[in-house]
Amino acid sequence: MEQVGLFTKSAEYTIDSCALMAIFNDEPWTSKSTTPGLWERIVDLINDGVIISHAEVLSEIKKDGAKGEELFNWANSNVTIFKPYDEEECKLIGTMSGKYGEFVNNYGKPSDAHADPWLIAQAKIRGLILISQETRSGNPKTPKLPNVADDPQYGVKVLDLWGLAKEHEWRFR
Repeated sequence: MEQVGLFTKSAEYTIDSCALMAIFNDEPWTSKSTTPGLWERIVDLINDGVIISHAEVLSEIKKDGAKGEELFNWANSNVTIFKPYDEEECKLIGTMSGKYGEFVNNYGKPSDAHADPWLIAQAKIRGLILISQETRSGNPKTPKLPNVADDPQYGVKVLDLWGLAKEHEWRFR
């Protein structure tokens, strides 16, 4: 096994704040309290360096603690998984601006943290699969993360937590 920094494996996934929120909140099947085995397996992948995230996700989580205190505390204790901005990511986001200006510019809310374009850029540049609970928009004027990720120019695969569990053939009792 190749040693990569502090981790034992190369990154394969980047995770969105909405997926982390689904784990830390009381979502039907994804919460730590309902399916602790899901979180345990995700933590193993995080600890191995297989799942990373973006610094902008950390900003979203930290913004006024709006994502929940437990998630806020966990994120502060695990800052090494949130990778910093990269020049290539910035250039890629520049290509998104023309076609997906509103998406890139935070849905018109510039005061809020907005990680979605950064996650797509991180996934594209590093060859990662994006884990997100966000669903596709049926309105092409207001695309969401999976819509932009699907664009052939970016071609980023998006899995939700269920898709991640299926991909790894995890079973829960």
